[in-house]
Amino acid sequence: MSTLRLARPPTGRNKGSAIITVLLIIAFVTIIAVQMSERLRMQIARVASTDFAEQAYWHWLSAEALTRQVLLAELENDDWRAHLGQNWANQQGPFPVRGGQIGGRIRDLHSCFNLNSLYRDTEDQSGFTVAVEQYRTLLAALEFDEFTSQRLTSTLIDWLDKDSELHDSFGAEDPDYESLPQPYQAANTLLSHRSELRQIIGYTQEVYETLRPYVCAIPANSRFALNLNTVSVDQPELVEAFFRGQMDRNAAENLIRARPETGFETIDEIRSQPEIQNLLSDEQQSLSELELLTLESRYFELQAHVQYGDLEYYGFSQLMVAGGDAHILHRSRGGYVKDE
Repeated sequence: MSTLRLARPPTGRNKGSAIITVLLIIAFVTIIAVQMSERLRMQIARVASTDFAEQAYWHWLSAEALTRQVLLAELENDDWRAHLGQNWANQQGPFPVRGGQIGGRIRDLHSCFNLNSLYRDTEDQSGFTVAVEQYRTLLAALEFDEFTSQRLTSTLIDWLDKDSELHDSFGAEDPDYESLPQPYQAANTLLSHRSELRQIIGYTQEVYETLRPYVCAIPANSRFALNLNTVSVDQPELVEAFFRGQMDRNAAENLIRARPETGFETIDEIRSQPEIQNLLSDEQQSLSELELLTLESRYFELQAHVQYGDLEYYGFSQLMVAGGDAHILHRSRGGYVKDE
């Protein structure tokens, strides 16, 4: 006959092993649960962020639409003249919207130096020479030394021109950029936005921060046409640069202060100002720069500050007013940095 054997009661060692196994299982399940919870939280945050970004984008487009309406109404009301007495020239907002707020400001791109004017056009060599002198004057007015001014001018020219030949010994072309730790090549085309300067050799963050209030890039346009009616009172350096240093700082400040509240009515009114007349000697009855003055600005930039939910960013829209409408030329986002 077979005998029935009773199971031995677990020893202390077996009991310890079982408890450890259970604890390990519990710990493993807890880790999985925590990871799943964290991933779920991140997924929810990602979905919410995407929703915020999409809604903020549409707020940005609504700001664009309002900007177009305001610009067209204001310019048409003043026979297409642009001046700082118009509503577009004032800081707007922030205005509350559902889930956040939106504000912005509009900048006339004829009240800053157009960096694309340094594009070398073989059919207009004299215009290119004038633009180079104007840029060098601006750099000098902003207290850059002679070497730095030459360097910044030459590298910008090489970045814009179509060829791969150095403008001069201060310039930089593909080999210079390809030798960098993170290599790339020169654009060899016009800038779309002034922030692209940071890619050009010599344009450090410090240099860029100094230049940023005074320069801009008008897409597909290589003329520096200045509107004296929209130049900021605290930026006489632009007027100095426009006249290639022939007008000193005091004269430039006086010329800006001389404009009426609604701006100069005609170019002849500007020509009659004492500061301009002092530049016109008996031998020189005209200034080539006067041909580049304009009162009818056509290019503007909207900087929209959008805050929706936990998301905040700055959107830039460049517009061209033509044919009774305002067309969007360029859009870019600036993240959390206020001006870029």
